[in-house]
Amino acid sequence: MPYRLPPDIGDFVGRSGAVAELIGVLESGASMPIAAVNGMGGVGKTTLAVHVAHAVRQRFSGGLLYVDLRGMADRPAEPYAVLGGLLRALGRGEVPDAPEERAALYRSELADRRVLVLLDDARGPAQVWPLLPGTPGSAVLVTSRATMAGLPGVRRLDLDVLEPYEAVALLESAAGAERVAAERAAALDLVAACGFLPLAVRGAGAWLAARPSLRIGTLARRLARGRMEELPAAVACFRLGYDLLGRDEARAFRLLALADGPGFSTGAAGAALGLRPQHADDILETLADLSLLESCAPGRYRFHDLLRLFALNRSGTREERVRALRRLLDHYLAAARDATRVLGTPPSKRDVQARGLTREAARAWLFVEQDAILTAVERAAYEPGGPLTQAAKLLLIVAQILDREWSPGRLRNAARALREARCRRTRDAALLGETTLRGQRAADADESEDPTREPLAAAWEPPET
Repeated sequence: MPYRLPPDIGDFVGRSGAVAELIGVLESGASMPIAAVNGMGGVGKTTLAVHVAHAVRQRFSGGLLYVDLRGMADRPAEPYAVLGGLLRALGRGEVPDAPEERAALYRSELADRRVLVLLDDARGPAQVWPLLPGTPGSAVLVTSRATMAGLPGVRRLDLDVLEPYEAVALLESAAGAERVAAERAAALDLVAACGFLPLAVRGAGAWLAARPSLRIGTLARRLARGRMEELPAAVACFRLGYDLLGRDEARAFRLLALADGPGFSTGAAGAALGLRPQHADDILETLADLSLLESCAPGRYRFHDLLRLFALNRSGTREERVRALRRLLDHYLAAARDATRVLGTPPSKRDVQARGLTREAARAWLFVEQDAILTAVERAAYEPGGPLTQAAKLLLIVAQILDREWSPGRLRNAARALREARCRRTRDAALLGETTLRGQRAADADESEDPTREPLAAAWEPPET
């Protein structure tokens, strides 16, 4: 009986729901259950799959087979070569040369066995299909960054990052429970800076274990400032997926990190990339299929925090970034002007609203996009040579809508970022006080003092680029 699984990891934590779901699929009694674990690099797909395979080993008396398909490598494993290795593991000394004969012999060998086949790191369904058993009794467990929707009857599990308490438990196992207990709040900050990604948390724990004098809070602050050199395993893992992208997809991955706040729409992505919506949508779906983006709602996408940072560190030339920001801000400016005209129109004049946009639709757009808009404003301020005039115009327009119904905190932060960028650019420190005094007072004012107070950003003129 072949038994070729890697060892179960000693510090496996959490994932109780995912473990139960996968065991349920594999032990369901279906003719040939196929379970696929999908997710971004470093989220723990292989660790989970190996753990589950060990948990169900008693059910598969014919053996357990494991293959690393190297889906993220430059040269993924060829199914033809994999079949040869599997046949030898099943006891066949000689194997046919023809791929069709190998596949037929493989299925014949499994016909009277109850075998679990674990196919790790698959590039896609085409790589997995030739390796499926052909008769009932066996089961297949696949891990991949890509979706496996092309496999018949597959049950997909989209694996997310750890819960905060699970991430802290993993950090304890790597860095020491006493050390984590001594800096509990800092430990929570650290796992949050790791985006609750298991590979990053484990890497941070190893970094701490190798440096007994380093405080957890110090490492947390380094990561919060975007220093990914402390997480080399995560960087290497992300690079595997990035290096496989085509030119258009790689450019989109880099530049869309500029647009990402809590998420971005297909329209915003197309604007930032300078592409038609359909072309942009195709690229976004490709990135999501490779788990480099998450489709968080119909027509909306977002990055994992560490993937966004990885992308920003590779976001092309300054000229390319500035052009993308200009296009993105133009997109938001046009939409914000329409929303302002609609929301500023009395209910009795709704028949003249801009472009047929209703007040309800304008409010819904504002609710969904407000964080992304302010993120784009701040990004323009932080980017050397960023389009400050466009960003300031956008802030002025949006402030007129948000001022009465939203906390001024984000507006104040965005205005401050623009002011500081202008001061850095002009080296005129007097500008800071001269152009912000009224705006700062408006932002800090209590809403109950004057419900008609002027919007935050209306107190200062847009700076020149």
